[in-house]
Amino acid sequence: MTIDPTDDQSPGVQARPSTVTLRDVADAAGVSKASASRALDPAAPYVSSGLRARVLDAARRLGYRPNASARATTTGATAMVAVLVSDIRDPYNAEIVHGVIGQAGESGLVATFAGTDHAIDDEIRVVRMMRSLRPHAMILTGARSGSTVSRASLEEELARYTREGGRVVIAGDDELPFDTAVVPRRQGASDLVAALFRLGYRSPALIRPDHDSAAARQWEDGIVEAARRLGMRIGEGAVVRAPMTRDGGYGAVGRLIERGAERRDVVLAATDAMAIGAMSAMRDAGLTPGSGIGVAGFDDVVGTEDVTPALTSVDLALAKVGAAAVELALTASGAERRRIAFEPRVVLRGTTPVRLG
Repeated sequence: MTIDPTDDQSPGVQARPSTVTLRDVADAAGVSKASASRALDPAAPYVSSGLRARVLDAARRLGYRPNASARATTTGATAMVAVLVSDIRDPYNAEIVHGVIGQAGESGLVATFAGTDHAIDDEIRVVRMMRSLRPHAMILTGARSGSTVSRASLEEELARYTREGGRVVIAGDDELPFDTAVVPRRQGASDLVAALFRLGYRSPALIRPDHDSAAARQWEDGIVEAARRLGMRIGEGAVVRAPMTRDGGYGAVGRLIERGAERRDVVLAATDAMAIGAMSAMRDAGLTPGSGIGVAGFDDVVGTEDVTPALTSVDLALAKVGAAAVELALTASGAERRRIAFEPRVVLRGTTPVRLG
């Protein structure tokens, strides 16, 4: 650590050395050098939370920075987690990334990110690039689309990385044969339909993503299965495809109106951004969201409570999913693939009032 020459030093007080060593951290924490080394390694087993916290606190106070190159040489991996994000502009991905950053920081890891634009072939390219950086783990998040051949190639590329000592975790849908922090999309969609049914809604229209992916299928399957179970009618022409954006939702409503949107009592969008765009299109068409026709989004990202009326959505615990993905990456896995799932929470707001009659 470099001392600023302008810092005031009291007489008789020695300046701290310009370089803080692991031995300095160990002495400050009152532990052995070996214990300090293990505590600073987020992947090291058999380190108590109290010991790790004491060593990390000493390292912060002293300004100690581990030598990443030395760590890569001795352990085969850097203290980095690489996150492959399908679209960083999507609030869904942003929430997961927020959870990853928080947990990675607490665990002594640095998170780095790369975009893949929803395409499996892009993911394969990024995985190959990231392997050369030797991150401790790779976390894949977001929806992906591509051929069966591309999917098999992605799985093989990731498996090759794990054979080199890396760890792979999926933060999203349970679709790849690796440890997964599951986004409860199917259950959340089913719970949303059940809640709307109790409010009196009977004839939903769906705005689903325009690309085929496990995420899109999970959302739609949850809605269709619950609607069928409850006797709700999803009529012909009640499902439209659109990009997963605000503009996508806006354009989808135009097509629903052409197909007789007045026969629907609620519009369900696959993302909150799509739902917000749908609300704008309704107003431009002379309809009032929440009055005459309901609207519900999905993900419950920041801002859904701030639109007027506030948007009904489903909280998928996305930040917790991101944090859990990091925790999975830091704990040794056995022969069985691990799966962590969270409970979704339906958040009813002004766009879906009780429907009378």
